[in-house]
Amino acid sequence: MKCSSWQAWATANRAPPATCAPGTNIVYEGKFDTRHCIDSKSKTYGKDEWVKAELIVYGDSLVQHIINGDTVLQYSKPSIGGGVANRYDPAQKIDGKPLKSGFIALQSEGQPIDFRNIRIRKLPGNQ
Repeated sequence: MKCSSWQAWATANRAPPATCAPGTNIVYEGKFDTRHCIDSKSKTYGKDEWVKAELIVYGDSLVQHIINGDTVLQYSKPSIGGGVANRYDPAQKIDGKPLKSGFIALQSEGQPIDFRNIRIRKLPGNQ
Protein backbone atom coordinates (compact mmCIF):
# COMPACT_ATOMS: atom_id res chain seq x y z
CA MET A 1 0.00 0.00 0.00
CA LYS A 2 1.21 3.47 -0.72
CA CYS A 3 0.35 7.02 0.32
CA SER A 4 1.14 9.27 -2.65
CA SER A 5 1.18 13.02 -3.06
CA TRP A 6 2.11 14.69 -6.33
CA GLN A 7 2.99 18.24 -7.17
CA ALA A 8 0.39 19.84 -9.41
CA TRP A 9 2.59 21.42 -12.07
CA ALA A 10 0.14 24.13 -13.13
CA THR A 11 -0.21 25.54 -9.61
CA ALA A 12 3.07 24.35 -8.09
CA ASN A 13 0.99 22.97 -5.20
CA ARG A 14 0.80 19.39 -4.00
CA ALA A 15 -2.38 17.48 -4.77
CA PRO A 16 -4.18 15.74 -1.92
CA PRO A 17 -2.58 12.47 -0.87
CA ALA A 18 -3.99 9.30 -2.40
CA THR A 19 -3.49 5.59 -2.05
CA CYS A 20 -2.01 3.95 -5.12
CA ALA A 21 -1.12 0.31 -5.13
CA PRO A 22 -0.61 -1.64 -8.34
CA GLY A 23 -1.55 -5.27 -7.90
CA THR A 24 -3.61 -4.57 -4.80
CA ASN A 25 -7.33 -4.39 -4.02
CA ILE A 26 -8.97 -2.91 -0.93
CA VAL A 27 -12.36 -2.46 0.70
CA TYR A 28 -13.20 1.25 0.47
CA GLU A 29 -16.40 2.80 1.82
CA GLY A 30 -17.71 -0.71 2.47
CA LYS A 31 -17.20 -1.95 -1.11
CA PHE A 32 -14.52 -4.10 -2.77
CA ASP A 33 -12.45 -1.66 -4.84
CA THR A 34 -10.01 -2.56 -7.62
CA ARG A 35 -8.94 0.96 -8.65
CA HIS A 36 -5.22 1.64 -8.96
CA CYS A 37 -5.47 5.04 -7.18
CA ILE A 38 -8.07 6.46 -4.82
CA ASP A 39 -7.92 10.15 -3.88
CA SER A 40 -8.22 11.23 -0.29
CA LYS A 41 -10.47 13.95 1.10
CA SER A 42 -7.45 16.10 1.98
CA LYS A 43 -7.03 19.69 0.88
CA THR A 44 -4.21 20.75 -1.46
CA TYR A 45 -1.02 22.05 0.19
CA GLY A 46 1.50 24.59 -1.06
CA LYS A 47 4.80 23.23 -2.32
CA ASP A 48 6.76 24.87 0.51
CA GLU A 49 4.42 23.78 3.34
CA TRP A 50 5.40 21.03 5.74
CA VAL A 51 2.69 18.39 5.89
CA LYS A 52 2.42 15.94 8.77
CA ALA A 53 1.40 12.53 7.43
CA GLU A 54 0.50 9.65 9.71
CA LEU A 55 -0.17 6.22 8.26
CA ILE A 56 -1.71 3.78 10.69
CA VAL A 57 -1.90 0.15 9.63
CA TYR A 58 -3.68 -2.45 11.74
CA GLY A 59 -2.45 -5.61 10.01
CA ASP A 60 -4.76 -6.49 7.17
CA SER A 61 -7.86 -5.05 8.86
CA LEU A 62 -7.67 -1.23 8.72
CA VAL A 63 -5.44 1.43 7.13
CA GLN A 64 -5.81 5.13 7.97
CA HIS A 65 -4.15 8.14 6.30
CA ILE A 66 -4.08 11.13 8.65
CA ILE A 67 -2.88 14.46 7.24
CA ASN A 68 -2.24 17.34 9.66
CA GLY A 69 -4.50 15.65 12.22
CA ASP A 70 -7.43 14.91 9.89
CA THR A 71 -8.31 11.38 8.78
CA VAL A 72 -8.48 11.87 5.01
CA LEU A 73 -8.59 8.28 3.79
CA GLN A 74 -9.53 5.01 5.41
CA TYR A 75 -9.84 1.52 3.93
CA SER A 76 -9.59 -2.09 4.97
CA LYS A 77 -8.77 -5.63 3.93
CA PRO A 78 -5.92 -4.95 1.46
CA SER A 79 -5.34 -8.00 -0.71
CA ILE A 80 -3.29 -9.01 -3.71
CA GLY A 81 -5.11 -8.54 -7.02
CA GLY A 82 -5.73 -6.13 -9.82
CA GLY A 83 -4.46 -5.86 -13.34
CA VAL A 84 -2.06 -2.92 -13.00
CA ALA A 85 0.91 -5.01 -11.79
CA ASN A 86 3.45 -6.13 -14.36
CA ARG A 87 6.76 -8.02 -14.37
CA TYR A 88 5.85 -10.01 -11.27
CA ASP A 89 6.46 -13.55 -10.06
CA PRO A 90 3.16 -15.47 -10.41
CA ALA A 91 4.10 -17.52 -7.36
CA GLN A 92 4.07 -14.28 -5.31
CA LYS A 93 1.03 -12.57 -6.86
CA ILE A 94 -1.77 -14.79 -5.61
CA ASP A 95 -4.98 -12.83 -6.23
CA GLY A 96 -7.18 -12.57 -3.16
CA LYS A 97 -4.39 -13.26 -0.67
CA PRO A 98 -4.62 -10.81 2.28
CA LEU A 99 -1.69 -8.41 2.71
CA LYS A 100 -0.66 -8.98 6.32
CA SER A 101 2.91 -7.67 6.17
CA GLY A 102 5.27 -5.74 3.95
CA PHE A 103 7.95 -3.11 3.73
CA ILE A 104 8.16 0.58 4.52
CA ALA A 105 9.71 2.76 1.81
CA LEU A 106 10.02 6.52 1.28
CA GLN A 107 10.34 7.88 -2.23
CA SER A 108 9.79 10.79 -4.56
CA GLU A 109 8.08 10.24 -7.89
CA GLY A 110 9.69 12.99 -9.93
CA GLN A 111 9.48 15.99 -7.61
CA PRO A 112 11.83 17.18 -4.87
CA ILE A 113 10.79 16.05 -1.40
CA ASP A 114 12.13 16.39 2.12
CA PHE A 115 11.39 14.12 5.06
CA ARG A 116 11.90 14.95 8.72
CA ASN A 117 11.00 13.46 12.09
CA ILE A 118 10.30 9.98 10.71
CA ARG A 119 8.98 7.68 13.42
CA ILE A 120 7.93 4.06 13.15
CA ARG A 121 6.01 2.52 16.00
CA LYS A 122 4.68 -0.99 16.42
CA LEU A 123 1.07 -0.77 17.54
CA PRO A 124 -0.19 -2.88 20.44
CA GLY A 125 -1.90 -6.05 19.24
CA ASN A 126 -0.29 -5.96 15.77
CA GLN A 127 1.90 -8.87 14.82
